[in-house]
Amino acid sequence: MLATLRAIAESVSQQANLDSALVCFVKMVKDAMNTQCCSIYFADYSQDNFVLMATEGLNPDAVGKFRIGFTEGLVGLVAQREEPINIAFAKAHPRFKLSPEVNEESYNAFLSVPVVHQKKILGVIVVQQKMARVFSQDEESFLITLSAQLASQLAHAEIKEILRQDESSHQTSVLKGVSSAPGISIGKAFVVIPKLNFKSIELTKNSNVNEQRRLFSQAVAATRKEFHTLSMTLSDTIPQEALAVFDVYQQLLDAKSLGHNVEAQLQEGWCAKSALKIVIERLVAQFNQMQDPYIKERAVDVKDIGLRVLHHLVNTEHAIKDYPENTILMAHTLTPSMLAEVPSERLAGVVSIKGSANSHASILTRAMGVPAIWGIEDLPLLQFDDKEMILDAFAGRLYISPSQTLIKEYTQLQYQDDLLNNRFLEEQSLPATTLDGEHISLLLNAGLELNTQQNSAHICDGVGLYRTEAWFMQKGQFPSQQEQEKWYREVLTRYYPNPVVMRTLDIGGDKVLDYFNITEENPFLGWRGIRISLDHPELFLDQLKAMLKANIGLGNLKIMLPMISGTDEVEEALGLFNQAYYELGEAFPEQLIEKPDIGIMLEVPSSIFMLPEWSKKVDFCSVGSNDLTQYLLAVDRSNARVADLFNPYHPAVLRVLSNIANECEHYELPFSLCGELGGDPEGAILLIAMGYRRLSMNLSSLNKVKWVLRRLNVSDMEQLLDECLAQPNAKQVLRLTRNFMIEHQLGNLFYTPK
Repeated sequence: MLATLRAIAESVSQQANLDSALVCFVKMVKDAMNTQCCSIYFADYSQDNFVLMATEGLNPDAVGKFRIGFTEGLVGLVAQREEPINIAFAKAHPRFKLSPEVNEESYNAFLSVPVVHQKKILGVIVVQQKMARVFSQDEESFLITLSAQLASQLAHAEIKEILRQDESSHQTSVLKGVSSAPGISIGKAFVVIPKLNFKSIELTKNSNVNEQRRLFSQAVAATRKEFHTLSMTLSDTIPQEALAVFDVYQQLLDAKSLGHNVEAQLQEGWCAKSALKIVIERLVAQFNQMQDPYIKERAVDVKDIGLRVLHHLVNTEHAIKDYPENTILMAHTLTPSMLAEVPSERLAGVVSIKGSANSHASILTRAMGVPAIWGIEDLPLLQFDDKEMILDAFAGRLYISPSQTLIKEYTQLQYQDDLLNNRFLEEQSLPATTLDGEHISLLLNAGLELNTQQNSAHICDGVGLYRTEAWFMQKGQFPSQQEQEKWYREVLTRYYPNPVVMRTLDIGGDKVLDYFNITEENPFLGWRGIRISLDHPELFLDQLKAMLKANIGLGNLKIMLPMISGTDEVEEALGLFNQAYYELGEAFPEQLIEKPDIGIMLEVPSSIFMLPEWSKKVDFCSVGSNDLTQYLLAVDRSNARVADLFNPYHPAVLRVLSNIANECEHYELPFSLCGELGGDPEGAILLIAMGYRRLSMNLSSLNKVKWVLRRLNVSDMEQLLDECLAQPNAKQVLRLTRNFMIEHQLGNLFYTPK
């Protein structure tokens, strides 16, 4: 049965369009289940009904025409219940609706399952049979499994078809993602070449056969050279017979095999990438159907060769590309290096297929003030290259090929947003003092983008979180102690005399170094933060010494330890710190080396229950609300599938944050917060009401938060907090905070376009 499921999935994925995919689907399911009818209905939310999209067994003339309401018939009942219906006599069921136009009167047995993708009903699959019987549990299980397995694939195909139809009719397509860094950008898409697979290639025609043949020949030649180089490189390290595999690869690239088949597709009008896709997928399918294990294994070789040729094809096309004036960068998974390659004056927005609004890469876009959305449907990215787009990162919407009317509307909205930001800038040099005279220290989360904070020292009270790993991520190897000292000295000098809290190296999770690869099944629960530093004392001592030397003559350094879960880690880290301090004293007896305050981050749940111990061991603590929320709610904050569950306004998170503030005040332990929550005006209001007086945030958030705080009383914030802590869910909390802002004439902050 597993082989059948896989065969259906592969066959559907190889179809050129949605219609052929669905025709293939219903035929294969009907044959696999040995029944007489299989049909699939798709939900049309614009008309609140289901439309028959494909069938094997019903009237073929009804396809695309027959519709049944969301609340009508057995199809509607399956969608309403969101569970299967399996009955022997369909016509006897009270919800059965006779529809003569589909010719289903002769069928009795009825089994149907919903197609659900990300909580949304996409459609309904129905199998029917003339003989009255209840389908077996195995048959029901098969159909449920097939529906779950193909839901995302069908959603993927549906969106591709919508895009294709909209392009041919010059209509605008709209895709939905998760809003990250707010803002509006209008520009052209620049697709960063994804980790290629043939699913990312959209089948397209090209009438210039000679040009496509030339591109394909170039790619094959580059692949041949690549295999030759690999063979020469390995010739001294592996047996000669093992090298024979490269000879096989070279033969497969010959004109008589791969080239001949691709040429046939080029003659039919397909572009080089499409022709290669068709040929490779066909060959892989043929090999997979073989019974002989050795021959079957050749499917892997064919696919590998095809991907290598494809890679050279796409590289050739992209080699001559320039970044548009207003670049909307699109990537499968955004990385800091991708952002760094785009000239800052040309980068208008970011769209990432994978990841979420809470990942570190997303935090980077907020630090840069670049509008960004995440978690868009997994699509063939190359289809979007060079298309006109509007990125609405307030509402999390991406408009492809927008109309002139829509562009004009969003240009005006962009202008209004700029006016609001100008109001924030007018007060950026004023103190962050509430109406009732309470001063709030607003500090920067810095270090992610190494140049954005150059002129920010005069508008903040220092740096509450300096992410030292940003320097490490831009290097090709671990930086020397001298390099680190130079970097840290620049930062400490820039913000002097205000304090700079430097966090020791915090890698792992979704922050990786190219030269220090960490592969784990659960990276956020694995080797990261202080755990890596303690396992590599040579790296930790180098960093501590660089910080201490950079602080000589300044004295505004504070050091913070990440991912602390227990006292043993703190004691071991303090031991290494003392070692670094005394070794420097011996090496530089003429220098006065100060001992800075040492603090910890509260981000692991165990650490928040250790505040009595921390008050005796460290000088301060800072709440990392991003990771703390992730661990409290058991939500991977980089996973777009569960992005909606990551919510720092969850009552449990707010109650924990309030308890931390109360306990820190009780034990007289200085505390602050450096997570993204503090950079959200509503979040800042609740935190101040809890007792937090030091909030660290991205530069793009600081001016907005300051502007809001200068218009409110702490006493009003405290009243709001009491109501919020009593709420059962985040939705109710956000409703209260939104109403509070509107009541205090701050509702314009929530203006959401469209």
